[in-house]
Amino acid sequence: MPLQRSFINRAGLSPCFLFGLAFFAGVGERGVAQDPRFVDVTQRSGIDFTHSCGSAEKNWIFEVNGGGVALFDCDQDGDLDVYFVNSPGGKDAEEAAKPVNALYRNDGGWRFSDITASSGTGDPGWGSGVAVADIDNDGLLDLYVTNRGPNVLYRNLGGGRFKRLDGSGADVPVWSTSASFADFDADGLVDLYVANYLRIDVARRRPRGCEYKGLSIFCGPGGLEAEADVLLKNQGGGKFRDVSREWGIDKVPASYGLGTLVVDVGRDGRPDIIVANDTRANFCFLNNSGKGFEEAALFLGLAYNDYGIAQAGMGLASGDVFSRGVEAVFMTHFEDDTNTLYLPGSDGLYDEGTFPAGLGSTSYRYLGWGTFFFDAEGDGDLDLFVANGHVAPQVDSLRSTIGYRQKNQLFLNGGRGVFSDGSRFLPGGKGTLHSSRGAAYGDLDGDGDPDIVVSNIDDKPTVLENRCSGRWLEVRLRGKKVNRAAVGARVSVLCGGKRQERTIQSGMSWASQCELSARFGLIEGATLEEIQVAWPGGATEVFEKPAVRSVIKLVEGSGKRVK
Repeated sequence: MPLQRSFINRAGLSPCFLFGLAFFAGVGERGVAQDPRFVDVTQRSGIDFTHSCGSAEKNWIFEVNGGGVALFDCDQDGDLDVYFVNSPGGKDAEEAAKPVNALYRNDGGWRFSDITASSGTGDPGWGSGVAVADIDNDGLLDLYVTNRGPNVLYRNLGGGRFKRLDGSGADVPVWSTSASFADFDADGLVDLYVANYLRIDVARRRPRGCEYKGLSIFCGPGGLEAEADVLLKNQGGGKFRDVSREWGIDKVPASYGLGTLVVDVGRDGRPDIIVANDTRANFCFLNNSGKGFEEAALFLGLAYNDYGIAQAGMGLASGDVFSRGVEAVFMTHFEDDTNTLYLPGSDGLYDEGTFPAGLGSTSYRYLGWGTFFFDAEGDGDLDLFVANGHVAPQVDSLRSTIGYRQKNQLFLNGGRGVFSDGSRFLPGGKGTLHSSRGAAYGDLDGDGDPDIVVSNIDDKPTVLENRCSGRWLEVRLRGKKVNRAAVGARVSVLCGGKRQERTIQSGMSWASQCELSARFGLIEGATLEEIQVAWPGGATEVFEKPAVRSVIKLVEGSGKRVK
């Protein structure tokens, strides 16, 4: 098979890449675990945003997806601000036309101020998701919002002010869900992949009218026309051009795209694209040196679960859960099904490892959305967060479901890629149940550990402070030849004989944006031996015996080049 030979050869597989389920028995040194404790600080934070998405009954499918959330430094003051995506929910045209998205500036000490009006980011569109990157390499992080057409690109002017770039070519006037930035053609500018969902003619369809478990609910996605995804090339000057046909993205049939994630599957410095599709086979586009893409999800083992079934793909996450130098892929799905963990095997293809990892039966009754791998407890291993919530409020009348509002889940990595339920470390009780959608992590209070923000449909968000004590390191990158925010770079640290790896990613979870830096929990008392950065495009630099501080800033070209 030509595809198999080209993939294996370009991956340059090393022994550290060759693992499968056997690695569950592997032994690795762990840091000193600190029990994480997440505290709800939403009320004291000053974040008074309330999400809305159409009617309370959810008569139409476009009323059920909710919105994403982004954590990024919008005003260059060194801390993370919070942006929420919203949808019109007013009862009349005047109310529905008001700007509904919201940007909150981090003032420190868990206090946030609403700067939506002054920032110019109050988009009134029917919002879905958000992604962040520096599109023009000016050192300022720009903002992209996906809508039920058209999408909006905001250029950062500095100081928390943004300019809407109408006519940028990134508007995509259809129903878009998630998006991810990455430099796919290695020209130093980040390009943009946009997942699109479906077409619906409200005038020609009646609301609800479809049956689920004996209940009358909205119709879709089955029976509705899917919308094709698009890939946009960054041409500079705030302009993007649709290269979906030129780069081979249009060779696949249109599907119901919900989640996007950029992962260097072959670890060759060229970013690949994974798309979670709703009720249809997932996509994985392999990058052919920036000359085009080849869809290979079926061959790689990422299209279906182990039973050969197309699941209701929603959220996406990737991470080196074994500390072996290779990324597993995780997807969230519908209720009465499991979320799915895909593990790279000895042949470079993926095997499902959901149940051996402890992530099977624990997810069966839940409906998952936003998700991410992160080190919640500071022991050097990647843990997992999943935001849950049903799409049909009518299920509250059924005994066979756990309800429309569901608890979110935290899974702690035991150090060997086997997870245990750590949801007890999240706030509990009936008042903490929401129908959650987008979710993102980042250090909001500057204490080193990752905090969490969750967007809840038709509700206030959940802001969780992580009160885990421990030793932390944050690595911030600045590209010179590569894109300024170093999106796509892999950062690994060697501390106490243990190596950890993180990837800088734009657009992940579900329609959300986590912090654009690499965060590590370090072994107490152990020496930080080196930091290694694999920059986008394949060049690798080593920074030996770096100065010990909580935040380290590394500039491309200032380390020792590795051949």
